[in-house]
Amino acid sequence: MNRTLAQCLTDVDAVRLEVVARRWGLESLPDRRVEAVAALEAQMGDPQRVEEMWASLSPQERAALEFLHAVGGAVAWPTFVRRWGPVRDMGPGRLRQERPWESPASVAESLWYRGLVYRTVVEGPTGLYEVALIPDPLRALLPLSPVPLFRLTPTPPPTSPVLPTDALLDDLCTVLAYFQVHPVRATAGGKWPSSAEADLVRYLRDPDPERWAFLRHLVRRLNWLRVDRAGHLRPSPEMVTDWLQAPPARQRLTLARAWREDPTWDDLRHVPTLRPEETGSWRNDPLLAREAVLRHLAACSPGEWYRLADFVAAVKEADPDFQRPDGNYDTWYIRDAVSGEYLRGFENWDRVEGALIRYIITGPLAWLGMMAVTDGEDARFSLTPTGAAFLGEADPPEEPPPPPMSIRPDFVLEVPAGRRYERFQVSRVADWLHIGDPSLYQLTPASLERARQQRIPLDRVVAFLEEATGGPIPPALRRALERWAQRGPEARLESAVLLRVQDEALLRELAAAPATRRYIREIVAPTVALVSPDDAPKLAQALVERGILPDRRIKESENQRIGESEKTSR
Repeated sequence: MNRTLAQCLTDVDAVRLEVVARRWGLESLPDRRVEAVAALEAQMGDPQRVEEMWASLSPQERAALEFLHAVGGAVAWPTFVRRWGPVRDMGPGRLRQERPWESPASVAESLWYRGLVYRTVVEGPTGLYEVALIPDPLRALLPLSPVPLFRLTPTPPPTSPVLPTDALLDDLCTVLAYFQVHPVRATAGGKWPSSAEADLVRYLRDPDPERWAFLRHLVRRLNWLRVDRAGHLRPSPEMVTDWLQAPPARQRLTLARAWREDPTWDDLRHVPTLRPEETGSWRNDPLLAREAVLRHLAACSPGEWYRLADFVAAVKEADPDFQRPDGNYDTWYIRDAVSGEYLRGFENWDRVEGALIRYIITGPLAWLGMMAVTDGEDARFSLTPTGAAFLGEADPPEEPPPPPMSIRPDFVLEVPAGRRYERFQVSRVADWLHIGDPSLYQLTPASLERARQQRIPLDRVVAFLEEATGGPIPPALRRALERWAQRGPEARLESAVLLRVQDEALLRELAAAPATRRYIREIVAPTVALVSPDDAPKLAQALVERGILPDRRIKESENQRIGESEKTSR
């Protein structure tokens, strides 16, 4: 805040200027304004006078000046008077009559009439606002101590180990692989169709809606999906391959930096307990708030644990206006998500600013692997090595490589979570069975045919499997692949439910009736038919409606399991 003492004194009204002059040992001032300001500036620039003034201050007055010094010499006027008391607004006549400098109403008012604190208008990231300041020349002469305002003490670690998770990286790999394998057309505006989003949620390691929205936004922000000539959404080859092949720490940092620099992701509007209203009369700056929280997190030591409530309280003490530089808490339209109550005034700081801080730490930073966090009222967090690198406090950590991919005797491929490039490639030539650690994929005639349609020859599939597993593939798998290449699919295993009836006439009747024939997949014997596990309950209901009470020999739980298995493998 570059304002000279002369500039500040020039803006002071005549009555206060006389009071300040007497406080600094000048009983009279020249009549001309310019000369009066110059005389007082010279008096206040005398180190001996400054020392005498400092000696006359109370501990509270010194603390207020040191607070201003700690925040860079200036702070929003509402914040200053909220902390150090009001400065009564009086005209010249009332000033001469009431003489408030003789019995100041607060610490702030005492400093005001000593000429140590001034009020001026500045332009900040959110527009014009008033600040309280100490002029830089005067601040340089005062014996102010550099007392840090932000204080945070570590707490004992949780009794049970809590590790950061890379599940967001795994889910991003799943999203990229899904669009590589499935022909998905973009909707208007390049958005993903709702059917694809619903399908993808089944494969996520964490289907939390807020986290899923964050992941979708990151993919769009990074421009990692493009529309190909056929109108399908496909991963951008170079950028996606570079990320998939990068070490895990670099994968995390790429996503974290994209979030950090993104003004289009407004964390405040994703806090679950808040409902900001778009009235057009106010705006917040997501980058301003995000950078402030990250700046304070940089004071945390990696590996140490801290109570989330303590961190929120420390920010409230040291930097309460981190997202509202003007210190005004009455102009934003934000409701409580449950009660609908408007959350205005500094008294609602914890419900707005505090909730935002908690969301940033337990949401994006935890999802991105920058933090390890615990749940509950006594929530705690710890900065990870990658988190320290993200905040510029350390170099990116070197981590041991994950184990290689392996092939089970039933030709199921096991891909450790950290092998994201391998998993992306495997998804192109094998059916998805399970996404997790490890993820499971099955080589099938259908998946190999899909690979052939993508112009992936069989010898390339074999070479990839050998490279990913670190050795030759099992001889039995090699023979099976070669036989498939020569003869195509020769056998098929399916999950099915058997429908058995007493006589051939009844089965012919059921196969012809519109209400039941759609559920009969295939007649395999005069009195036996195959039914899809998913259709078995519907067929049973149709039989009841025809007056036939079926004897169900398949357990409902087994029926559901079979159905879910079929869905997962598709």
